Amino acid sequence: MTFFYQMTFFCALVSLFTRHEEQGRHCVLMRETVPPRLHSSSMISRLLWMGSRPHPLPEHASNKKDVAGADFFRNWYAPLLVQPAIRVLCAIWYIIYVVISIIGCMNLREGLEPVNLLVEDSYAIPHYRILEKYFWQYGAPLQIVVNNAPDLRDPSERAKIKAMVHSFASTKHSVGDEGVESWFEEMERFYNLHEVTVANKNFYAFAERFVFSSKSSPWIGDTVWRAETNGTRIVTSFRFIIGMKDIATTSAQQEATRVFREVASRYPSYNVTTFMPLWLFTDQYELVVPNTVQDVVVAVACMLLIAFLLIPEPSCAFWVAFTIGSIDLGVLGFMTLWGVNLDAISMITIIMSVGFSVDYSAHIAYGYVVSTSDDPKTRIQEALGDLGWPVIQGGLSTILAVSVLADVPAYMIVTFFKTVFLAISIGLFHGLLFLPLMLSLFVGSCCSTANRRPEKAPIELVPAGGTKSASGVALGPHLAPIGAIPALHAAYSGASLRTTTSSTGSLISSSFRGGASTLSSSTSSTVFPRFPPPTTAPPPLPK
Repeated sequence: MTFFYQMTFFCALVSLFTRHEEQGRHCVLMRETVPPRLHSSSMISRLLWMGSRPHPLPEHASNKKDVAGADFFRNWYAPLLVQPAIRVLCAIWYIIYVVISIIGCMNLREGLEPVNLLVEDSYAIPHYRILEKYFWQYGAPLQIVVNNAPDLRDPSERAKIKAMVHSFASTKHSVGDEGVESWFEEMERFYNLHEVTVANKNFYAFAERFVFSSKSSPWIGDTVWRAETNGTRIVTSFRFIIGMKDIATTSAQQEATRVFREVASRYPSYNVTTFMPLWLFTDQYELVVPNTVQDVVVAVACMLLIAFLLIPEPSCAFWVAFTIGSIDLGVLGFMTLWGVNLDAISMITIIMSVGFSVDYSAHIAYGYVVSTSDDPKTRIQEALGDLGWPVIQGGLSTILAVSVLADVPAYMIVTFFKTVFLAISIGLFHGLLFLPLMLSLFVGSCCSTANRRPEKAPIELVPAGGTKSASGVALGPHLAPIGAIPALHAAYSGASLRTTTSSTGSLISSSFRGGASTLSSSTSSTVFPRFPPPTTAPPPLPK
């Protein structure tokens, strides 16, 4: 939608107001402005309607003035950037940048902690801090459900259940066997205490009596019963609880989730499920990294395809894609060093940073490609002179727009600000510093558009007597190509010009003695108006 708006409505407005500026009208009320040097107007008129006016001749130097920013990039920044010492220094800076980014990525922290979903002055934050400090360090309950319970009348199946419970209780994030709460073990302990022997065939009868011995029994909600055809009630599903430890951080919570689910996968016939409220967040943590990598790769691939289509040089498009990957690497690394976790919020802004970063790189690369010079240094100077200042304006305006979010007391909003700020600032450094040097070193002049343009026929000075061209066309005195300004000088000085090309295109046959000029070609002739005799000698032709 933004692109459609800029290509239609915005372009129309720019064209309209450019016309108004050419006519010397006020930018708001469209009234003709008063030149600042017109002293005949009143002071109020000059204050309210004062404005500049363009020179009536479009070629006048006053209509082609560069702004100070463009002049700085063209005449100061670009010549300094291509100096050998500055190139070496920039290479060292880039290596340091990559090393710091990789260190940050190696220490990447994942997960959106529940406390970060709250504003900084929320009353729930102390609650979560106490949970992290005390309850998540030791004793947090984990519910384990056996959805497909075996026939507990079989002693071997009961032994497998006991082994499974012990496996859950003996992991690095488990409190131990003393932290297990299970109706099955409590029933055995109860009947052993009362010296009652539980017969295998009557196991469910003893279990039903123990579980439903009181309406307030805590085990009623831990078992699911079903009646068989003979009227016997059996347990089809049941639950037990174990205590956990050392799950205060998001990385520990992810590790605990993987450990307990791995234990559950050892008993596929029982269809074991583990659950804790934190699992809702750890499942998200597990998806953030692969989704981020996948989305960034797809976004960079799309940007690379668009760059190959729009930038008329594959090598330049490759370095644009390389720059995008380098910017994303820096955003991830410096984001971690700035205290931002990789979560759903930062993942979205990282993907957005691909769009932010491609703007600056693509503009500079395109300016480098369309330059008509064969000298890489001159091409950098032209690209930065034309696009360096607009790139700075776009980047700074975006940073100023999101800077108001830096002081909002909410983690999600501050995360958005930090990520966008990193994407814009690192993108500016790449577009204005690293990418021009990469293009000059690795691309050079191989993508020059001048090499793909037809060469113009050189102009050659011949004697005034005339001669014949290579194609046999008679060239009389004072013969020159149309549009060649030196032809007038040649006509006055007694010399004539000719082209070395074999083309028989339109030629000017000037005869100022008769007071007229005629256009000689293979098909027609045109009479030109008289030229007044020169009052001074024309300047000499260049040698």
